[in-house]
Amino acid sequence: MFAKRILDARCRCQESNRRAVRRALVLVGDALREVDAHVEAVVESVDMSRDARLAAHSAVSTALALCSDLELRDLVDAAEPMGSGIGGTSALLDIGGTPVFVKRVPLSDLERQPENVRSTANLFELPAFSHFGVGAIGAPGFGAWRELAVHTMTTNWVLAQDYEGFPLMYHSRVLPHPGQSLPEELADVEKAVTYWGGGSEVRRRIEALRDSSASIALFLEYIPQSLHDWLGAQVKAGDEAAERACAMVVRQLQAGTSFMNARGLLHFDAHFQNILTDGERLFFADYGLAISSRFDLSKEEADFFAEHQTYDRCYSVTHLVIWLITALYGYKGEERNAFIRACAQAEHPKGIPPQVAAILTQHAPLAAVMTDFYGKFQLESRQIPYPMEEIGRIGGLGSSSIV
Repeated sequence: MFAKRILDARCRCQESNRRAVRRALVLVGDALREVDAHVEAVVESVDMSRDARLAAHSAVSTALALCSDLELRDLVDAAEPMGSGIGGTSALLDIGGTPVFVKRVPLSDLERQPENVRSTANLFELPAFSHFGVGAIGAPGFGAWRELAVHTMTTNWVLAQDYEGFPLMYHSRVLPHPGQSLPEELADVEKAVTYWGGGSEVRRRIEALRDSSASIALFLEYIPQSLHDWLGAQVKAGDEAAERACAMVVRQLQAGTSFMNARGLLHFDAHFQNILTDGERLFFADYGLAISSRFDLSKEEADFFAEHQTYDRCYSVTHLVIWLITALYGYKGEERNAFIRACAQAEHPKGIPPQVAAILTQHAPLAAVMTDFYGKFQLESRQIPYPMEEIGRIGGLGSSSIV
């Protein structure tokens, strides 16, 4: 009898737990739907016309400039967290009804020394191959001042009507930021140092990130959709939407990378989470690995810059090919690379919209060369040379091939 009472009690407890779990799942589902609805509402409400962008820039930049350091720190601390990664932490705040994206880039003690403030030199003397954003472990980045300098460049290009495809920077401020920790990719310092060449320079950079007690807060125009998310929605919407979207993406990738490169800026990390869109234009963001001819470059970096003039165009087109194959066929890893090689050898992609298939066929030869380079870089050596000669033989990097 006693055992039966225990069993009955256990059953009642289990049923109660199941009901609690079901209630929790319902609440989670409701919360997720609210988040989705909020995101959709924000996306629909953001006015990306030039007049609206300039008006927001004027109002928000003035409001932020009038804040004391203490006021700005309190504002940032109270902002809604959005994420964290190898380039810093991010949050969303509201300034007079305008959503503002805040990125906090760690600022090391070395970068804060008076002689180094706003310096665009490679202060940690990292090897130039650290610019590549394709490593199996993320690169530690070249410094906060360089990222700030690129945001200044791109914002001024937008304001001068040279090119609209960058998020505006409203304001920047050095703020105290104690208690920072290394991102997951760099948390195993020994592993990261070994992967990026084993040099003391890499170790100094990673340890400096870990020990940073300040950051540069970048207050940026909020563009809610990444190209990754938007293009995924277009592909799911059917063949016509997918073809229309891919045509826009191809044109805008060519236009954006060509503009940056002509102005002496190489992005080096233009994947689709680092590109934003309003559905009509692409906005190139996240400049943590970028290099400019206007930086204070060492001889090694200047040579590296000169040798990689085609990298952004090759990388962005290759990323589009990789993205489409994964989205449309579900292929990943070596299966995807084999499919790229087959397309490069004139095997026509089947079962997908014709214009999308044409994009894969056209760019597969270049993507095959680039994915082979990525694989060797990731698994064999960080000093694998960039395949300039093979890319040159393939050709087709001009606008006629990509539009």
